[in-house]
Amino acid sequence: MTTDIQLSHQESVQAQVVRSYFHKVLDQGNVDLIEDLFHPQCVMHRPGGTVVGLDAVRGVVEHRQETFSQFGTEIHDIFGSGDRVVARLTHRGVGGGIWRSRLGSYDISGKTVTWNAIAIFRFEEDRIIEEWVTRDELGVILQLGLFQTV
Repeated sequence: MTTDIQLSHQESVQAQVVRSYFHKVLDQGNVDLIEDLFHPQCVMHRPGGTVVGLDAVRGVVEHRQETFSQFGTEIHDIFGSGDRVVARLTHRGVGGGIWRSRLGSYDISGKTVTWNAIAIFRFEEDRIIEEWVTRDELGVILQLGLFQTV
């Protein structure tokens, strides 16, 4: 179930930018939209490191395209306040290469994985200027059988 909490006009515009980022850029690989959605001085705080600038965002998307032959995002909740939007979501993908996590790099070719994430976006001039992401990397590692439980 997707929940949209009542948003102001500005928050609705910002939430639509976030949806476009996930569905059009990450899911469909439309890197041409990055300049429309992200501020030139954007910063992405991601598991494993921070990336800065539009070229770095392109690099994140291109890595996603190399890592997954199929990819999709389901946004469960999205809400905003002032210059921030928060999204709770699930990503699903079929591996097409090497997946990098804070615990190592793994060949996930042909394997289907699902993980939950929460992303917080800060906006300036109706474009994303900052993103913070947390994701369930341990869940992916368990799905891949890379860590055995007792």
